[in-house]
Amino acid sequence: MSLEVVNIHPNIKINRSRLKKFIKDKLRELNVKEEEINIVLTDDEYIRRLNRDYRGIDSATDVLSFPMDENIIWGDIYISLDTASKQAEEQNWDLEREVKFLAIHGLLHLLGYNDEDEEGYNKMMELTEKLLG
Repeated sequence: MSLEVVNIHPNIKINRSRLKKFIKDKLRELNVKEEEINIVLTDDEYIRRLNRDYRGIDSATDVLSFPMDENIIWGDIYISLDTASKQAEEQNWDLEREVKFLAIHGLLHLLGYNDEDEEGYNKMMELTEKLLG
């Protein structure tokens, strides 16, 4: 079992150990034992390429999740710190809170939640807010 947080953003730094502890705590709250989860903190250009190559959408986004196996929690979550910074400013909260919000959102996707329709979106947002506390 492994949870790794890697920051490849050239300029923005986040306390990786605090984010890792936060996500481990949320996994316990959800009664999930992680198998292997990687959270990669990156920039808009990197996440734009992932979005283009894997989803056919040639634009940056805030978070992407790539589940590797539907039977266990195993996958990668990519978070753009550029977009997270803009969204944090728009929401009038700090970057760490926004990154936690996006990490939970990505984690829920790894757990099988889907926000493609209004019902799924509302369910994910409600659970995300609950987990943020």
